[in-house]
Order: sequence, then C-alpha cells, then structure tokens
Amino acid sequence: MSYADFRLETVAETIPNPLRRIVRFVFEWIPIAIVAGLWELASGTVVSSEILPPPSAVFAVSWELLVSGRILPHLQVSLYRIGVGLGLSIVVGVALGVGMARVKPIENFFEVFLALIYPVPKAALVPLAILWLGVGTETAILIVFLACLLPIVLNSYNAARNVDRNLLWSARMMGMPTWKLPIKVVVPATIPSILTGIRQAIPIAFIALVSAELIASNRGVGFEILRHGQIGNYTSMFAVLVVISGTAFVAVRGYEWLERRVVTWT
Repeated sequence: MSYADFRLETVAETIPNPLRRIVRFVFEWIPIAIVAGLWELASGTVVSSEILPPPSAVFAVSWELLVSGRILPHLQVSLYRIGVGLGLSIVVGVALGVGMARVKPIENFFEVFLALIYPVPKAALVPLAILWLGVGTETAILIVFLACLLPIVLNSYNAARNVDRNLLWSARMMGMPTWKLPIKVVVPATIPSILTGIRQAIPIAFIALVSAELIASNRGVGFEILRHGQIGNYTSMFAVLVVISGTAFVAVRGYEWLERRVVTWT
C-alpha cells in the first residue's frame, strides 16, 4: 500500500460509515467523470463528432438500446457464451492446476504446453477455431475457454503447491487415503486462490468474447460493434461498447459481492 493509499484509508476510518461509502464512491468515479468531461470537450472541437461522438450522445443511445431491448438478444447470446466458456475453464482449470501441483507426471506433461500457449493472443486462434468449428457459438466458447483457462490454472497450481504440509500430515495421520487428499484437503485449502483466479478471468472472458465475435459471429455484442462500425454509425458502436463495458463491470462487482458474503471464511 502506498503512502497516499494509507492516508486515504486513515482519513476514511474517521468518517461515519454512511458518509464513508459516499466518499469512496466519489473517489472511485472521479477519474471516469474527468475522462468523460475531456471527451465531451474534445468531440466536435479537437476531433470531428462524426468520428468521436460526445459521451452525452453515446450514453443516450446506450440507454435507448437497453430500454428498447434491441441489444438484449445479442447481449443474451454473448453472456451465454461467456458463461459456458468460463464455466468449462473453471472445471478444467482447477482440476488441471491441482493435478499438476500434486502429481509430477501431470505437471511434466502439461507444463510445456501451457508455457507455449500462454503468450499467444487468443484472438490469433480464431481463424483456426473457425476452420474447426465454423462461425458461431462454438468458436466463441472455445476462445473464451482458452483465454480464461490459464489464470485459473496458475492460481490453482500455485495454491496447491503451497498447501500447509501440516494439513496433509494431519489428514494422513487420521487415516485418509492418499487419493482423497486432493479432494478433501488440497482443493478446500486452495479456494481463496481459486476465487482470485476466477475474478481475474471474468474481465478476460469479456475481452476474449468480443475479439471472437468481431471475427467469427453473426450475433452478439462483438458482431454489433463491427456492424455499426462498418456502416459508419459510430455513436451506436460506442454505445454498444458502453453496454458491454458496463455489463463486465457489473459482473466483476457482483462476483466480488457474492464472494464476500458467501465465502466469508476466506
């Protein structure tokens, strides 16, 4: 924590709880307000408003897209693809991360493979995914799955490698078979790190999804961004960007809220 963060936390502790929430909310949104203000000033002066529409117009169109429901079918398709891809990455990533940490042959088998695909931009795999699966939902799910897999694997692997040896020793002394240790001891001990990996994967899932839908889809928010950009409707293009950004923000904050209340012991 920096000195400025420490001072902010110290000052916040002296403020009553209701007012503290308001102060924190204001500090969180001041940068957004500044950027929006500069954007509004630049549109039509520094840059043509046809190329860079003002945020007032963009937010108005975003609201209209939501209220009219025109964006909702595309948003529903995109959220389904994210849900399936992220869900698969959680199941496979946790199993693979824990397995690599506890079983040396599994680590030897997958280590080089993960090291090779880690630096590859997942959008670069879209043409190959199209060749395999065609244009549509399956390709988007595959790209989301691959993009979200690595942070979950790495967090699960590092946590499982560092499980307290006393926990494993105690479990063995109480007669637990070795094959049950990963399920009964290792996985519960790694839950905080697994949850952190999922939190990191959520925004990555939105990035990967839009990248895939820009290239390999005829539905979804990425397709809508591309479609509006191709016809020069830049206000609607930015509006769809605002909608998907807001959705990702709500998803991350909602996950954090749920994590704090459901898994309180972490």
